[in-house]
Amino acid sequence: MVVKGAAEMKHIQLIKDIELNAEFETDKQVNQLFDGTFRRIVEVRLQNNAVLSRHKADVPITVLCLSGSGVFTAGTDLEDSQDLRAGTLITLEAGIEHEVTADPSLHILVTKFTGS
Repeated sequence: MVVKGAAEMKHIQLIKDIELNAEFETDKQVNQLFDGTFRRIVEVRLQNNAVLSRHKADVPITVLCLSGSGVFTAGTDLEDSQDLRAGTLITLEAGIEHEVTADPSLHILVTKFTGS
Protein backbone atom coordinates (compact mmCIF):
# COMPACT_ATOMS: atom_id res chain seq x y z
CA MET A 1 0.00 0.00 0.00
CA VAL A 2 1.38 3.40 -0.98
CA VAL A 3 0.62 6.39 1.25
CA LYS A 4 1.01 9.82 -0.26
CA GLY A 5 2.87 12.53 1.62
CA ALA A 6 0.92 15.50 3.00
CA ALA A 7 2.14 17.78 0.21
CA GLU A 8 0.70 15.44 -2.45
CA MET A 9 -2.79 14.96 -0.97
CA LYS A 10 -5.59 16.93 -2.58
CA HIS A 11 -8.65 15.54 -0.82
CA ILE A 12 -7.49 14.30 2.57
CA GLN A 13 -6.39 16.53 5.43
CA LEU A 14 -4.63 14.86 8.33
CA ILE A 15 -5.85 16.59 11.46
CA LYS A 16 -3.94 14.69 14.13
CA ASP A 17 -2.70 11.25 15.06
CA ILE A 18 -4.52 10.98 18.39
CA GLU A 19 -2.56 9.27 21.16
CA LEU A 20 -5.12 7.08 22.90
CA ASN A 21 -2.89 6.14 25.83
CA ALA A 22 -1.15 9.48 26.33
CA GLU A 23 -0.74 10.86 29.84
CA PHE A 24 -3.16 13.64 30.79
CA GLU A 25 -1.47 16.96 31.54
CA THR A 26 -4.28 18.28 33.75
CA ASP A 27 -7.61 16.97 35.05
CA LYS A 28 -9.47 18.78 32.24
CA GLN A 29 -8.09 19.38 28.75
CA VAL A 30 -10.13 20.76 25.85
CA ASN A 31 -8.30 21.15 22.54
CA GLN A 32 -9.81 22.31 19.27
CA LEU A 33 -8.32 20.11 16.55
CA PHE A 34 -10.13 21.44 13.48
CA ASP A 35 -12.22 24.50 12.62
CA GLY A 36 -13.70 24.21 9.15
CA THR A 37 -16.59 25.63 7.19
CA PHE A 38 -19.07 22.90 8.13
CA ARG A 39 -17.66 21.28 11.26
CA ARG A 40 -15.43 21.81 14.25
CA ILE A 41 -13.68 18.94 16.01
CA VAL A 42 -12.72 19.13 19.68
CA GLU A 43 -10.75 16.64 21.78
CA VAL A 44 -11.69 16.46 25.48
CA ARG A 45 -9.69 14.61 28.14
CA LEU A 46 -10.99 14.37 31.71
CA GLN A 47 -9.44 12.53 34.65
CA ASN A 48 -9.88 12.22 38.42
CA ASN A 49 -13.68 12.33 38.00
CA ALA A 50 -13.47 15.79 36.42
CA VAL A 51 -16.65 17.32 35.03
CA LEU A 52 -17.21 19.29 31.85
CA SER A 53 -19.89 21.47 33.43
CA ARG A 54 -23.38 21.95 32.02
CA HIS A 55 -23.35 23.80 28.72
CA LYS A 56 -25.03 23.70 25.33
CA ALA A 57 -23.97 23.92 21.72
CA ASP A 58 -25.89 26.03 19.26
CA VAL A 59 -25.37 23.32 16.60
CA PRO A 60 -25.85 19.53 16.52
CA ILE A 61 -22.93 17.48 17.86
CA THR A 62 -21.64 13.93 17.93
CA VAL A 63 -19.55 12.52 20.77
CA LEU A 64 -17.24 9.53 20.26
CA CYS A 65 -15.63 7.98 23.34
CA LEU A 66 -12.05 7.05 22.46
CA SER A 67 -11.03 5.60 25.82
CA GLY A 68 -11.92 5.46 29.48
CA SER A 69 -15.40 5.71 30.92
CA GLY A 70 -17.85 8.31 32.09
CA VAL A 71 -21.39 9.60 31.84
CA PHE A 72 -23.00 12.02 29.38
CA THR A 73 -26.17 13.66 30.73
CA ALA A 74 -28.56 15.91 28.80
CA GLY A 75 -31.81 17.79 29.10
CA THR A 76 -33.18 20.72 31.07
CA ASP A 77 -32.69 18.82 34.33
CA LEU A 78 -29.97 16.54 32.91
CA GLU A 79 -32.62 13.82 33.05
CA ASP A 80 -31.22 11.68 30.21
CA SER A 81 -27.93 9.85 30.70
CA GLN A 82 -25.70 7.64 28.60
CA ASP A 83 -22.73 5.69 29.90
CA LEU A 84 -19.60 6.30 27.84
CA ARG A 85 -16.92 3.70 27.16
CA ALA A 86 -14.48 3.19 24.30
CA GLY A 87 -16.48 2.97 21.10
CA THR A 88 -19.67 4.69 22.33
CA LEU A 89 -20.96 7.15 19.73
CA ILE A 90 -23.87 9.48 20.51
CA THR A 91 -25.49 12.48 18.87
CA LEU A 92 -27.27 15.49 20.36
CA GLU A 93 -29.40 18.13 18.70
CA ALA A 94 -28.59 21.85 18.93
CA GLY A 95 -29.50 23.80 22.05
CA ILE A 96 -29.75 20.85 24.46
CA GLU A 97 -27.98 21.40 27.79
CA HIS A 98 -25.51 18.65 28.61
CA GLU A 99 -22.68 17.71 30.96
CA VAL A 100 -19.88 15.13 30.85
CA THR A 101 -18.37 13.40 33.89
CA ALA A 102 -15.30 11.15 33.87
CA ASP A 103 -15.42 7.91 35.86
CA PRO A 104 -12.51 8.13 36.63
CA SER A 105 -10.96 9.18 33.27
CA LEU A 106 -12.41 9.80 29.84
CA HIS A 107 -11.16 10.75 26.37
CA ILE A 108 -13.79 11.91 23.85
CA LEU A 109 -13.91 13.47 20.42
CA VAL A 110 -16.70 16.00 19.79
CA THR A 111 -17.77 17.07 16.30
CA LYS A 112 -19.82 20.26 16.05
CA PHE A 113 -21.68 20.66 12.76
CA THR A 114 -21.49 24.36 11.96
CA GLY A 115 -23.02 24.91 8.53
CA SER A 116 -25.54 23.65 6.05
